[in-house]
Amino acid sequence: MSPALLALLLLLAPLTARPVPPLSPVAPPDPARLLARILATEPTVAAVQEAAGRHAESATPDPAELARRRRLAALLPRVTGEGRHEERDFRVVGMQGSSEVDYLRSSPGTSVAVHATWELGDLIATTGEAAAAAAALARAKRRDEAVDKATALHFERRHRLLALLADPPSDARARIQSELELERVTAQLDALTGGLFSGRRP
Repeated sequence: MSPALLALLLLLAPLTARPVPPLSPVAPPDPARLLARILATEPTVAAVQEAAGRHAESATPDPAELARRRRLAALLPRVTGEGRHEERDFRVVGMQGSSEVDYLRSSPGTSVAVHATWELGDLIATTGEAAAAAAALARAKRRDEAVDKATALHFERRHRLLALLADPPSDARARIQSELELERVTAQLDALTGGLFSGRRP
């Protein structure tokens, strides 16, 4: 080996032996920024509650509207009609003066009657008003239950979504399980709110 080549190798030896500096660790995502991004793209709690209440009420008719229609119906009379036609015959046999009479007299008759009746008591208290009040209470109860359930599911969805974005599981099976749980909560919310979360699958 020539002296020049040997000298060159000695000069390059410290460069090749220098250790490679370790890569700087990737900073984890900021949970506060992730939450702000979720809040900016997701429906608000008020919107979820309103949609859940409206969807629950749409499943049953409004008892107050039914009672109003019954009162209006009390202003309309109940009309009944009756028609009758009669054919009456009278035969007269006897003496009239110095002659004998024998004749048949016909007396037809036709009558028509129309009756109108009002249930004016229904203007004050309609029939079945107690049942309508019970139905209204049951309807309001179903609405409150739907709103409460949608509110709880909404915050559970936020919690699961934030956890999945901020600290996703390293294991593939655990990540799939977390995504499936998020899908389940989203589907339940979508059903309770009448489709408010359609197209918002993670």
